[in-house]
Amino acid sequence: MKSRKVTAIIPCRKGSQRVANKNTRPFAGFAHGLLELKLKQLDEVAGIDEILVTTNDPIVIRIVRQIRTTLTKPVKLDLRPDQYAADDSLQGLIGYLGNTVDTDVIAWTHVTSPLFDTSLYEAALSAYAQALQNQSADSLMAVDVSQTFAMRSGAWISHDSTVKRWPRTQDLEKIFLVNSALFVIDKFLMAQLQDRVGHQPVLFETPSPYGFDIDWEEDFVLGEKLYAALDNRELGSIPKIIPGHPIHNGFNGVYATA
Repeated sequence: MKSRKVTAIIPCRKGSQRVANKNTRPFAGFAHGLLELKLKQLDEVAGIDEILVTTNDPIVIRIVRQIRTTLTKPVKLDLRPDQYAADDSLQGLIGYLGNTVDTDVIAWTHVTSPLFDTSLYEAALSAYAQALQNQSADSLMAVDVSQTFAMRSGAWISHDSTVKRWPRTQDLEKIFLVNSALFVIDKFLMAQLQDRVGHQPVLFETPSPYGFDIDWEEDFVLGEKLYAALDNRELGSIPKIIPGHPIHNGFNGVYATA
């Protein structure tokens, strides 16, 4: 991993629809909010060589230029074209960055995962490097794990109810929920697939509540409380590394029974 350049990418567009100024408004004692916190977390991660903030927000640009002088790692700015800053432009942004960023490995993360800290980034990067060495996976994504009764459109997706209607929860199949805290992939593969994950990613099981994502105004308020409660505490559990899982595009209705 040390011989390959690793770039952490932080997308920060302007105009959040659900949480006003969520990237830059004060958060848990950080005057420049989630952006400042994430830059400081990434600056301490062994294995990350540089940080790239891609944005079309003048406030984000100003903050990055101010904060990066206090950090040890290089922090670059990508002035994102507006066509890659719309609500539904993620696919285009992935392709754009995959073709323009000069690096070997991309660690794509978000400021809206404030609890995903330095130690978790280092554990995830280590798991990714080990998986590549073992040829057991081609990428990594952080996930939360649910092991509970779940339905979709009136059908069970957590278990086969024709075998047992109400099994014990610990016997239910795990459902992996992508928390968007981190995606790690070879830059060439990202450009080739136009995706943040490859064909067989490692599933990095994030200890609760460290995969918490801020998506709504009430999440912002709760996130501040969680961050304050967890600050200066060690992780309560060790993250679990789920070996590479093939991804099959399309609907999986294996347990879709009424």
